[in-house]
Amino acid sequence: MQKRQPIHLNRVFILSFFCVFLFFVFSCNQIIEKNKYNGTWILKERHYTEKISFKDGNYTKQYSSDDIRVHSNGKFYLNRNENRFGTTLSLIPDKMIMEKDTVFQDCENLDVIEMTDSTFTVQKSHQWARDARDKWIQVNEFLVYKKQKNKD
Repeated sequence: MQKRQPIHLNRVFILSFFCVFLFFVFSCNQIIEKNKYNGTWILKERHYTEKISFKDGNYTKQYSSDDIRVHSNGKFYLNRNENRFGTTLSLIPDKMIMEKDTVFQDCENLDVIEMTDSTFTVQKSHQWARDARDKWIQVNEFLVYKKQKNKD
């Protein structure tokens, strides 16, 4: 005679299977969405240039402002947050070791406003600045990157 499992074990099994199924469904969508960012994106202004390359969940970022040059690389993640507009692109830089010192760079959260085959528009996180009357004001900077063409 075969022993019958209690009903609650069957529910646990079904719930576990459902959770694993959802994980695979959403992780596949995450990979597809990450792949649409793959490529190199450039922002050029008069005294400022920024270049971000995305490839399979990793990023490399270089920017220069006059004589200042900064380079970072790390992982990028796509997040959905109800309190923010659309998808948020989070850049998490790797730590760097320079002359026995560990350098930690800030993470960046960029709200994706629009993405086409040739342009990538983001809004940076809120920043604060003083206006002409010395009052604090909130600044929401929008950046428009252009896709770099492959040189093949």
